[in-house]
This record gives sequence, C-alpha cells and structure tokens, in this order.
Amino acid sequence: MAYEMRPGSGSLFKNDKKVADNHPTLKGKVMLPNGEVHWVSAWSKLTSAGDKWLSLSIGDLVQQPGQTNGVSAHSQAKANGFAKQPDFDDDIPF
Repeated sequence: MAYEMRPGSGSLFKNDKKVADNHPTLKGKVMLPNGEVHWVSAWSKLTSAGDKWLSLSIGDLVQQPGQTNGVSAHSQAKANGFAKQPDFDDDIPF
C-alpha cells in the first residue's frame, strides 16, 4: 500500500543535496488541515549555550504537470470536506 498524506501531517527527510550552510538539513512535505500541501524545510542549529534546535520554513508546493505529489484526489476532497464542483453559472456578462 502506497503512502497517502493525511491532513495535519507530513514527513521530513535528510537533504542529501546539501552543499552549503544555508541549505536545509531536512526537506519534505506537509498537508495542512485544510488539505493544502506545502514544502517544509528544516535547518539544524545550535543556541549560544550549545543546545540543538530546528528552524522551520513552509513554502508553496510547486507541482509539475502530471505529478500527483503523493496526494490522491479523494484525500484532497476529503480534507476539504467536499469534492470541488464545477461552476455552472449561466449568467452571461453582457
């Protein structure tokens, strides 16, 4: 069974392509409670006292044509509470 994202959850993975300190240590995706999917990045940092902590950044998800991003249409509609219906507004604007 393939992994299916659920609202309010996500995953982070080690960034194997990190070559500079400003590149994130971890990268992944998160699905917000409203069903929107976004990139999430994390940087491992140290406080002045030497304690470890993570800095997070959430950005828009860039979807390539034909790519599903691991989110089925069913789970997206379920997260939104309804399936998106086409607009059948018959008003003619002239």
